[in-house]
Amino acid sequence: MTSRYALIKNERLKTYKKPSTWVLMGIIVLMTLLDLVFTKLIYSSYNFIQTSWQEQYGYSLEGYKAQLNQNPDDEHTKMLIEWTEYLLDNEIPPQDWRTDVVVELIGLKSNQQQTDPGVKFNGSDVYEYEYRVPMPGAGGGLNLSEEQRAERLDRLERILEDNDWKAYVNLKIEDIKNGYMDSGNPQEKQVNIEMYETYLKENIVPTAQNMHFLYHGDMSLSLIWKSREIESIKENKLSLLRGENRYGEMLTGSMRRAVQQDIDISLKRLATDTPPIESDSFLAQLENASDSIVLFSILLIVYSALVFASEYSGGTIKLLLITPHRRSKVFWAKIYLLFELMVIAVAANFIIAFLVSGLPESFEGIGAMQVFAMFGFIFRTPYLLYIAVKYALMLLPVLVYGALAVMLSIVTKRSSVAIAVTLMLVFGSQIIMALIAFARSQFIIPGIKFLLFSNVDLANYLTSRDMITVVDTTMTLEFSIAVLLVYMLCFMWIARDSFCRRDVK
Repeated sequence: MTSRYALIKNERLKTYKKPSTWVLMGIIVLMTLLDLVFTKLIYSSYNFIQTSWQEQYGYSLEGYKAQLNQNPDDEHTKMLIEWTEYLLDNEIPPQDWRTDVVVELIGLKSNQQQTDPGVKFNGSDVYEYEYRVPMPGAGGGLNLSEEQRAERLDRLERILEDNDWKAYVNLKIEDIKNGYMDSGNPQEKQVNIEMYETYLKENIVPTAQNMHFLYHGDMSLSLIWKSREIESIKENKLSLLRGENRYGEMLTGSMRRAVQQDIDISLKRLATDTPPIESDSFLAQLENASDSIVLFSILLIVYSALVFASEYSGGTIKLLLITPHRRSKVFWAKIYLLFELMVIAVAANFIIAFLVSGLPESFEGIGAMQVFAMFGFIFRTPYLLYIAVKYALMLLPVLVYGALAVMLSIVTKRSSVAIAVTLMLVFGSQIIMALIAFARSQFIIPGIKFLLFSNVDLANYLTSRDMITVVDTTMTLEFSIAVLLVYMLCFMWIARDSFCRRDVK
């Protein structure tokens, strides 16, 4: 045991005395800093050019008035002007539920159709349902008598005057039950009713469904996240009932699992009052920095290929093998140092990203929590721990590719072959996966889930919307981890066997 530690110590001294090791670490630090600075500049420029909702409404109002000057008889433009002026005069922001009341109220008064008629997918509206108040010239739907119209106008005006969001939610529930809102079959109708009842039960103020139609900008998640989670639950439940997503695509097994996982995460967020973080927060920047692992993994692969190949090409392998240590111990000592270097590189990326992104923001929001799914369970953990888990998952494929590079360098005794083949597999895996995804839609490919390329994107399992990229509906996070570990052990066994058996001339 003492000799093994001494061997590792000697190998560590050799490794960290090499200029190439420090050049590698320096490049990784530089790449991390450049990635963080570039990301920061993008968010800063976006925030600089983004206008407030008041300014955007003002610009829209000028455009509507210019259109009306060209076509004075355009009733729809008149309605848009009235909407915008009312919202501006009463300082009603886009996310405010009263936006929907104003749109509906003025729409009724203007004798116009309520919904946006322009956006279509597969012949159906983007929204899961639309409010159907047929006006003269609008086809289909239920007709309202003059008495019903007057009653509804009066009710909407009272809701707006009293600022009573609960009364508006109850009105929407009545609309679904009375068939004024096209909610599909009875099961889908019940899902829509449950959504509105959740607002009342949890005392959550809804956000305007017309928000993105009237305002084209980002809204603070702290203002809309609860309503957005409730809407997401409703949309996902409808997708499961219909067996297809909102764009008409059939749900595969992995897509169904992702949709159900998304529902569970939303329910957990609401139950624990865990809001998502803002996209420009320091924790979001720290999480985005994990993507740079893919970039500097190239350098780690090159370094891995040189660990043994340089010993062969330089002739120092003979000096290494005449020591009293067995070949297997020499092999594992070098592998241990190689993996240690990879872990240090990823840890350095994390620490630098943490400091660079956190110091300017005074580490604001460092105590934020995250809700995510892993191993079939829903976890609520500190966001920093979630990011650390994501880093660990992204490190494992790098270790596997490093093991592959080591194996090829020992078998061929040429670093160039090891580097070329490994990098070809790294970059070509995306193309291969795209071809596999296309072929999978045409016919079943047996055993595809056991390929190395099918299991390298472990971070996808943490995000529901990315789970649909898995190539087999039976794949899970633990399965992919097991496959990668098996590949790594196989690469290490072949490399060790070749290193221990091959004669050195």
